[in-house]
Amino acid sequence: MRHGWVLPVLVLLVVGLGVGAGYGVRELSGRSGAQPTTSQPTPAPTTTASPTDVPGSRSVQLAADALADPSSAAIQALLQRHFDAINNKDFEAWRSTVTRQRAAAYPKEQWQREYGSTADGSIVVHRIEPTTTGLVVLISFTSTQDRELAPNQLSDCLHWRVSYAVVVERDELRLGQSSPESSQFEAC
Repeated sequence: MRHGWVLPVLVLLVVGLGVGAGYGVRELSGRSGAQPTTSQPTPAPTTTASPTDVPGSRSVQLAADALADPSSAAIQALLQRHFDAINNKDFEAWRSTVTRQRAAAYPKEQWQREYGSTADGSIVVHRIEPTTTGLVVLISFTSTQDRELAPNQLSDCLHWRVSYAVVVERDELRLGQSSPESSQFEAC
């Protein structure tokens, strides 16, 4: 007996099952992702700000690598409060996001003088790395400020790449001082 028809029927059956399974997975994934919540970390956008949009969005975004970290939502919330405090010129709110040591290094008058003209945006968390004492976050952002207050005093717009230590202090996550070696900037 010849069974030449079996192979074409099996191929059609396998292809049909594959298409059906793919459609089902697509439908299910579409439904589960249709209702995003505000408590979920926000991924970083894939485009950059144009020069007219400087310093860019004030919302802290997460790159894919940082988004995968279990602490990403807490880190994003901490950094959002931190940059909102700077952008809103709110010293007390800023102080609530940093360690005691870092807050002590900046008396209110000095902080107001140094951050008085600052606007930060295009904030992206690239990595979150565990350390023996907490975490280190690697971020980039764009900062505009009065030229004479800029570290190089040559530009009123700087692109920064900084790493901050993140520790638990007073039962909350706090930003420690960034080391000068890990802080890099260039003119926009």
